[in-house]
Amino acid sequence: MEKRARLSLLISAAAAGVFAFWGGWARRWISDDGLIVLRTVRNILAGNGPVFNIGERVEANTSTLWQYLIAVFSWVPGLRLEDVAMWLALICTVVGVVAAVVASGRLWQRVHPGLVAPFGVIIYLALPPARDFATSGLEWGLSLAWIGVWWALLVAWSQHSERHPRTEVFLAFWAGLSWLVRPELALYGGLTGIVLLAASRSDWRRIGKILAAALPVPAAYQIFRMGYYGLLTPHTAVAKSASGSYWGTGARYVWDTVSPYALWAPLVIAAALGVWWTLRLPSQEKLVTALALTCGVLHLLYVVRVGGDFMHGRMVLLPLFAILLPVAAVPLTAVGSVAAIAVALWAGIVVFRGHDLGFEPFEEGPENLTIVDEREFWTAVLLRESGDPPRYAEDFLASDLMGGWEQGLERAAEENAAAVNLVLLQKDPYVYTWEPLERAKRDSDLQNIPTTAYLINLGMVSANSDLNVRVLDDVGLATPLAARQPRLEGGRIGHDKHLPAHWKFADTAMDAEVAPWGVDKQKVLQARAALRTPEIAELLATSREPMSAQRFLKNMKFSVTQGRTLQVSDDPAVYLDGETLERISQGEDVGLAGQQVAWPVK
Repeated sequence: MEKRARLSLLISAAAAGVFAFWGGWARRWISDDGLIVLRTVRNILAGNGPVFNIGERVEANTSTLWQYLIAVFSWVPGLRLEDVAMWLALICTVVGVVAAVVASGRLWQRVHPGLVAPFGVIIYLALPPARDFATSGLEWGLSLAWIGVWWALLVAWSQHSERHPRTEVFLAFWAGLSWLVRPELALYGGLTGIVLLAASRSDWRRIGKILAAALPVPAAYQIFRMGYYGLLTPHTAVAKSASGSYWGTGARYVWDTVSPYALWAPLVIAAALGVWWTLRLPSQEKLVTALALTCGVLHLLYVVRVGGDFMHGRMVLLPLFAILLPVAAVPLTAVGSVAAIAVALWAGIVVFRGHDLGFEPFEEGPENLTIVDEREFWTAVLLRESGDPPRYAEDFLASDLMGGWEQGLERAAEENAAAVNLVLLQKDPYVYTWEPLERAKRDSDLQNIPTTAYLINLGMVSANSDLNVRVLDDVGLATPLAARQPRLEGGRIGHDKHLPAHWKFADTAMDAEVAPWGVDKQKVLQARAALRTPEIAELLATSREPMSAQRFLKNMKFSVTQGRTLQVSDDPAVYLDGETLERISQGEDVGLAGQQVAWPVK
C-alpha cells in the first residue's frame, strides 16, 4: 500500500505539472508591463546598471530577482529576451505547482495513508488568469515557485526539523528571499521567521543559524537599494501609492475574479475539507497549515486594502494559491474522491467555456477601462485574432499609438531633438504620429538629457527603441516626478497618477517656444524653474547625480526621510517666489540655469 501511495503522489504531481505547463504554453504571451522588465534587463546586459534609462537610477520593476534571473539566462543561444522570460516563467510555474502537490500529499499521507489526487492546484489552474500569468513576462511564475517551495520546506520542517536541522536553515534562507521576489511576500517570509525563532526555544546557537541564513541577502540588497535608488521600496510602490486604503474598490476587484467562474463553489468545498482534515494533524503540521492559510488571507486583505489592480485576476492569484496550499492535493477517501470529482467537473467547465468578460475595446472609452483581461485587451487592440496574442516587442508596433514611431525616432536622431511627442492626426479611426521637438538654443545642463518620449504604455515604446532614447511614463513607474504626483480620486488602480504636460516637457531640453498645441508655455517655464528648487532638485539628484560614496550616503538618508513622504504638486507655481514668477511672465526661461538637475549621460 505504501508503494501505491507513493506512486499516486508522483502521478498527481506529474499530472498537475503537465496541466500547468500545457495551460501556460497554450496561453503564452507577453504583456506591455513584461516589456518594461526587459528594458531593465537590456540595460543590465549593456553595462548600464539595473536602470530603466541610462543615467537615471530608477527601479522600475517590482521583482528584483526576476530581472536578474532573466539576465542570467539571456546567454541561452537562439532565444530572445521575450523567449527567456516566457520559458523561465513557465518552468517556475510548473515548479511551484509540483512542489505544492508533493508537499500537501506528504502532509495528508501522515494521517491518511493511501492514495492522493491533485485538488487545490486544479482549482487554481482552471482559472484563465492563472494560465495567462504563467507567462506574460511578469514575475508571477517566479512568485508561484517561491510560494510552492516555501510550502514544501514548511511541511518538511514540520515533519523532520529535529532530525534534519539543515531544512530549518534552508527554510530561513528561502524566507529571506521573499522580499526580493515581491515586496508583499515579505509577509510570508517574516511570519515564517517568527515561527522559526519561536520554535527554537531560546536555543541561541539555533537562533544564530536562522538569522545568519535569513538576513544577509535581503539586508545587503536593501542597503544597496537605499543608497543606489534612494528608496526603501521598488519605485513601483511609490508610483502606485501602496500605502493607501481603497477597500471598496479592492472588494469589487476580488469579486471580478470570483464571479465569472463561480469560484466560490470549489472554495467552499476546499475550506470544508481543509478544516476537517487539519483537525486530525499533529500539532507541528497544524502550525504550518495555519501559517500558510494566515499568510494567504492576510495577503488577500492587503490586495483589497490597496484597491486591487487593473488587470483581471492578477493580484488575486498569489494569495489564492497560498490559501489552497494545504489542499493542493487531497487523500482519496470517500469524501475526498467525491470532492475531487466535483472540482474536476467545475474545472472542465471553466476551461471549456473560457472567460468572455464582455470587453469590446473599440466601444469602451479610456475612462471605462477599470479592470480588463490584459491578454485579451492587447490581442484586440493590436488587431490580432483571438488566441494569437502578442509575444514579441515588434508585435506592439501594430498599436495605433505606435503609428510613425520608428520614423519619428529617425527624425529625432537626425535633428538631435529634445523629445518626440505623440500627435493625434485624426479620430475614427484613430491615427497618431510622433513629431520631434526642437532643443533650446541656450546652453544648459538640460542639454545633457537625451531625446525623451512619454507614453503611459511604457513597455512597448521602450522595447522598440534604442537604450539611448529616454523613455518615461506619466503614471510614474519609471518617472520620479510622476510617481510623486497626488493620487487621482476615482482613478484606475495602478494608473491613478498623472504627470501634467508642463512638468513632462520642462524636464527635457525642449525650447519652450515650440511647446506642443494645448500645452501652457507659462506652466512649462514655471515647472522648469521649479526643477531647480532645493526640494525637487534633490529628488532628481537621487537618481541622476553620478554615484559616489557621498551620493550613496545622501540617498540612504533621503530614503528614510523625504523619500517616504515627498509629494510634487501638479502646480509648479507653488514652488516659486513672486520675483521668479514675474520674470517668467515676461517670457524668460529661468529654469535653464541654476542648481544642477541633469548630468552627462555616458
